[in-house]
Amino acid sequence: MVDVLVVGAGPVGLAAALEAKRLGLAHLVLERGAVAETVYRFPRQMVFFSESKHLEIGGHPLVAHGPKPTRLEALLYYQKVAEREGLRILPYTEAVGIEGGEGDYRILARDRKGEKVFAARYVVLATGYFGNPNRLGVPGEGLPHVLHRYEEAFPFFGQKVAVVGGSNSAVEAALDLYRAGARVTLVHRGKWVRPSVKYWLLPDFENRVKEGSILAVMEARVRAITPEGLLLERPSGEAFLEADFVLVQIGYRAEDHLLKAAQVAYEGERPLLSPEFETSRPGLFAIGSCAFGPDTRSVFIENGREHARLALAAIARRGY
Repeated sequence: MVDVLVVGAGPVGLAAALEAKRLGLAHLVLERGAVAETVYRFPRQMVFFSESKHLEIGGHPLVAHGPKPTRLEALLYYQKVAEREGLRILPYTEAVGIEGGEGDYRILARDRKGEKVFAARYVVLATGYFGNPNRLGVPGEGLPHVLHRYEEAFPFFGQKVAVVGGSNSAVEAALDLYRAGARVTLVHRGKWVRPSVKYWLLPDFENRVKEGSILAVMEARVRAITPEGLLLERPSGEAFLEADFVLVQIGYRAEDHLLKAAQVAYEGERPLLSPEFETSRPGLFAIGSCAFGPDTRSVFIENGREHARLALAAIARRGY
């Protein structure tokens, strides 16, 4: 039995494991993918909005070649921190259920070899949101040419790509696709893209639209997707947009299936939490964006690190 079992080896989960280690708590981290899987899954050319100091964990400096770290720099950083600190991590081991209670939790898991059970006095969930993209909920969304995760632009050279969304991920993907030779249309239900788009992306996007390199179709709601394109509803009536591929980039919501399976109390779409991020089930904590339902705009690595500190301090005060 360990003192603390952390589910999720993203930046916030790793921060929790570091806190546990430094408080003298025996820890174990379960991760269904690779270490720092969430960062690995980011678009390959992505540059973080945050400066390095806001992404650092455990006092380890994150050195970047530019003013903001790239995905690759952050990925290597988090994996190297885990290695240097000797964190106990089981990658490719997915937690699928939680049983028991404070002092005697059992975490049901599955790896390549089969079912596993791990015992822990306390459980900290840090499952994030990046594996749970929002859906349009329209006919045809499950067609093979409809994508909800963007990695890189090169496979779409010469193709007509409709990017649905109006925030950072949609704008960044549209620019990336355009520069790789795709014919890009950005479709958004608002009058224009969100003003919160990264300050170095917004002027670039606006200029590409003005020169006609990217087509922007605003005030348009997707009503259906066909193999040929998108059926849109606009103020002027219905319209059809041809597309070889459709990239849906309308945000994410918390991966909270473990919380719901554990039957913790909710307030609206978010679990009810104490100031130390403990759920209504004693000894079960939820930190980072996994605890915030659809609100993924106000929870970042920066404040997720603070969640980890508060949760682990609360655990340490109880003794073990």
